[in-house]
Amino acid sequence: MKKLAGVLAGAWLGLQLGVGYLVAPVLFQNLERMQAGALAGVLFTVTAYIGLFVWLLVYFTGRSEQKRAYTRAHTGKWILLLLALLAVNQFLITPVIEAHKTGTANWLLTLLGGSFGRWHGTSTIIYMVCSVLGLGLVFRLVKMEWR
Repeated sequence: MKKLAGVLAGAWLGLQLGVGYLVAPVLFQNLERMQAGALAGVLFTVTAYIGLFVWLLVYFTGRSEQKRAYTRAHTGKWILLLLALLAVNQFLITPVIEAHKTGTANWLLTLLGGSFGRWHGTSTIIYMVCSVLGLGLVFRLVKMEWR
């Protein structure tokens, strides 16, 4: 199960990097802005849900082997941080961005305010942090630990 979790985490990382840093820019270069944004939004949503599933699997696989280096290296805490960031981006920030696009109300937007650019920028930073965290965690999972 540990090997499967490592393979799935690597596949998610490839998806995360491919969608965010290859596919989305190509969409915006070749399609009308609203159409590109809609397609990119769907791809980011799919990537987020796959990431949540995969990293929950990795976390619980690691928890079942608690006595190993997994817990000594605090890998579980990094996975929980990654899961939290993925969830915040998907379930809190993305709805605010959608509310800006559609001109509808959103409780977080009402509470905090902010422009589309600010929320999109926040989402982009979280996406980048998730990518870097995922890269480090995948290296740990495949026994290429940095020490």
